[in-house]
Amino acid sequence: FAVVTKVPLPAHVAPEAAIAAIQAYRPLIEANPHLVSYERRSVGVQEVIDDPFFREDGQRLQAFTVYQRITIIPGVGSWATKDVSVPCVFQSVKYGCRCRADASGGVTVRSRYEIRRRGEVSDGTGKPDPPPGPGDGDYEFVEIAEVACGSLVKPFVRHSFSTSHQEVLQRLADEVVR
Repeated sequence: FAVVTKVPLPAHVAPEAAIAAIQAYRPLIEANPHLVSYERRSVGVQEVIDDPFFREDGQRLQAFTVYQRITIIPGVGSWATKDVSVPCVFQSVKYGCRCRADASGGVTVRSRYEIRRRGEVSDGTGKPDPPPGPGDGDYEFVEIAEVACGSLVKPFVRHSFSTSHQEVLQRLADEVVR
């Protein structure tokens, strides 16, 4: 399934500064609300050589293992969580970066994180974008994600992904403002 997530970039933040934050990768990783820790690792050639997602128009590949704590059953406490490690590979592109994350349970997420002009990217619903809020600029953080997973976990993954990735972009926007 595909998910498009958008968060406005404040008017006083230059798009170039936001692109630089995305291409630094660490601010993007650290914005994850489920993050426990992460570590840089080497990129394995086999991870990218046959994946058409990583194209020649990109630059600077970097890989990380991200450790996160996911909630299995919401609202019942920490005993209903699970710690998982997620190998991720990032590649810088003109407007931001690409990231492939291979989560447990056969979940693979291929995301593009970009700074685009407001309204340039459709969310796929056919509805018009909401009007800009006070302080919003002409640009927005956009994540265009393709999520591959089994049908049994799809409802859980869809809900978890949509809510957490909206938070990722909002946290990243908040960080760029500082």
